[in-house]
Amino acid sequence: MPTRIDRHNMRVRKRGFQFKPFRPTGNGEPLRALDLAPDDELLVFERGGERRGLILPQMVYHHIAQGELAGEPYLVTF
Repeated sequence: MPTRIDRHNMRVRKRGFQFKPFRPTGNGEPLRALDLAPDDELLVFERGGERRGLILPQMVYHHIAQGELAGEPYLVTF
């Protein structure tokens, strides 16, 4: 039997984000300059021929990254 959720009994403890969004600044850094280990994982996205890579442990903590890429705002969630 499916369980129904009664929205009237739901309680929101906090409003807004639980984690502070990560806001990368500038144009990023080349990967070779970061001294990453070969098994470090990245979350990579692209817009208009420009790419960004976010280090996965940062995203695990922040859950949200937002900024600008190719002249347009972006928001990436994990």
